[in-house]
Amino acid sequence: MSEIKAQNPFAIWHGMPRSSIHWEPKIDEDKCTGCGMCVVTCGEKRNVFGYDFERKKAVVMYPENCMVGCNNCTVGCLWGAITHPDVSEVKKISMELPMDQLRKELDNKLKANPGLLI
Repeated sequence: MSEIKAQNPFAIWHGMPRSSIHWEPKIDEDKCTGCGMCVVTCGEKRNVFGYDFERKKAVVMYPENCMVGCNNCTVGCLWGAITHPDVSEVKKISMELPMDQLRKELDNKLKANPGLLI
């Protein structure tokens, strides 16, 4: 089985080191049935989850690949086995964002996607 390496495109979140942001899923082993919904729900490029075939359970392999604020796996888990920090944590982190960095990202996105301009 080949290992999926964590890529560095997620190392920075709007100018902040992703390692300084505590936003990642937690799996309750007792509730996890091993259905794999979280593995398939997580974006293909992010690959936060792996699957332990021996134990038949999902595992969080690359927590820093989790997009800050995303909770698709929590919503998709039919058994309530996945949790994230409270969304208020994301709001606190967002208040610390360097606004000049965010403005630069917005300008670049609008230049690359002029159809987004109204």
